Amino acid sequence: MSDINDIWSNADGLLSEEKLEAYLAGKLSEEEVREVELYLSDEGMESDAVDGLADMSSQEVQELTQKINHKLQYELRKEKYRHKKHYKDNKWGLIAVLIIIVLCILGYYILQLII
Repeated sequence: MSDINDIWSNADGLLSEEKLEAYLAGKLSEEEVREVELYLSDEGMESDAVDGLADMSSQEVQELTQKINHKLQYELRKEKYRHKKHYKDNKWGLIAVLIIIVLCILGYYILQLII
């Protein structure tokens, strides 16, 4: 999922999903390990997450990531739909607009009769 809503996406690209998995599996070179650890030392939340991920299997991490992405997509769609304006749901606003239009038309005809 290479989407803006993907929880693994990282704008600066410092810690990708592949690099994190390789780090947890111990498959990185010393320079790459140092780079990842330097990044994690600056980021408190990410460091805690990596500590938690180290206790999980790769399959569990993948399943958890998919669940979180699915929930994130669901919440974003729900939030987007909630902010849409539906005219049929706003009956009182529509009635008020119609009354104002009718009053304007009546006012115009009354002024035409007076003048």
